[in-house]
Amino acid sequence: MLYSYGQIQFEVEPLNVHEADHNTGTDWARKEIAGAGVYREWVGEADEEITLRGRIFPHKLGGLSELEIIESFRRAGQAEQLMRGDGVVLGWFVIERLSRTHRFLGRDGVGQAIQFEATFMRCPVPDANEYFPFLYRLIR
Repeated sequence: MLYSYGQIQFEVEPLNVHEADHNTGTDWARKEIAGAGVYREWVGEADEEITLRGRIFPHKLGGLSELEIIESFRRAGQAEQLMRGDGVVLGWFVIERLSRTHRFLGRDGVGQAIQFEATFMRCPVPDANEYFPFLYRLIR
């Protein structure tokens, strides 16, 4: 396993990830004082963004259904834990953007190779009263 997001596992096949970006930052309030240098006040953490890029071959190795599940999480705004393959839990994230590029279209309009990019944004830990009913609906 390279990464996992909730029930989705990014592996070598069928759902491959070949590149990951992890961006963090700090927010500073800029305060200009006449006759002095610019003072900055730390106001907290900025957005934390993780971008995973991968490629699937749906006609040979599969992976299209996993991309559709990721899309359903994005549409629902569902927060899940993102974990790296070495077991490090990165925290709770939502999918902000999912883009797909189909190459070498088949008769069904699906590419023989699909490149995707999923952008995850850190979010607060979800309220148990909202999260656990969602999980229950998944297993029914």
